[in-house]
Amino acid sequence: MSYKDEIQAGTAFPAEQVVVGPDRAAYVSVLLIAILILVAVSIWPVQALARNEEGGLFETISAAALFASGLAALWRYPGITRLYIALVCLLLAERELEAEIYPVDSLPYWVLNGLDSVLDMTSVRIVLAVIVIGGALWHGAPTAWRAAKRRAPFFVIFVLAGLLAVTAQLLEEVSGIYQADLSTLMTVRLFVLEETLEMFFSIGILASVLIGWPKSDAEETLNDLDLEQQPDAR
Repeated sequence: MSYKDEIQAGTAFPAEQVVVGPDRAAYVSVLLIAILILVAVSIWPVQALARNEEGGLFETISAAALFASGLAALWRYPGITRLYIALVCLLLAERELEAEIYPVDSLPYWVLNGLDSVLDMTSVRIVLAVIVIGGALWHGAPTAWRAAKRRAPFFVIFVLAGLLAVTAQLLEEVSGIYQADLSTLMTVRLFVLEETLEMFFSIGILASVLIGWPKSDAEETLNDLDLEQQPDAR
């Protein structure tokens, strides 16, 4: 086994688990802020409704966070096998925004309406499905397994964000099933909670993409070796 192979097999993914460590205070602070926001929108759902409607503040933040996640993923995770990360984020961002909430002659309406038309094409959907499913199986599943074993911070945040999305979907289902039995205030409360959780999901995805898999010293050394072996490297 070569020196490069030893680095890849041994120390590039060290045996010890990755823990939150000194950043724990920051994570706890963010969690407390999120809980306070949830409590606030639960107590004052009518006041929060104005910020949770279509095109409102919370939905705009959700779309912006997902769009930023897509752009960050394109930059941080190049390659066809990791393209699915950016695609999923960008598709979720497009889903958050409705063209109908903008004036017909505006640029956002033109862009979103055009994207809807393109995404409705069967050929486009097939290509996207192949990229996303293939990338998730080839890269996503093995990476998730290694990250889960090491409790990598980005994966913990990703899982928590996923749980928030599931909870938001359950609230939507409950609101729809029991709509006739719920008071107007409770219906509004469930709606604003759902939208708030979706916003937290988007922010969590952005944080997960930005944090990413922690680089080890061995990976930095490996990159330096690769640069030295390239004849045109300076």
